[in-house]
Amino acid sequence: MSEKIISYSVRQPQEVADQIDAIARKNGFGTRAKFMTYAALHHDGETDDVIAAELARISFALHQLNRAETGRVHLLKRRDILAIGREARAALRSVIDRNA
Repeated sequence: MSEKIISYSVRQPQEVADQIDAIARKNGFGTRAKFMTYAALHHDGETDDVIAAELARISFALHQLNRAETGRVHLLKRRDILAIGREARAALRSVIDRNA
């Protein structure tokens, strides 16, 4: 059975959207929607800022590695990129498991 996806629109001035996009990029989120979903789910203020910052760095690094893997990277071999990705994913899983 497929998962039901709910879609919704948000109206806001372009300046607000630009600020949200800047915060999302700064924290390693790929899209405005992913950042806003994360922010809404963690709005209670009980999140660990250090862990959130680390997760953002890991997310950004994984995103860059995915870009590098599909591009022309002259200093890294494909297996090196894949190994770094595996290690970063393992670190991400351990942080998530620790806080679950």
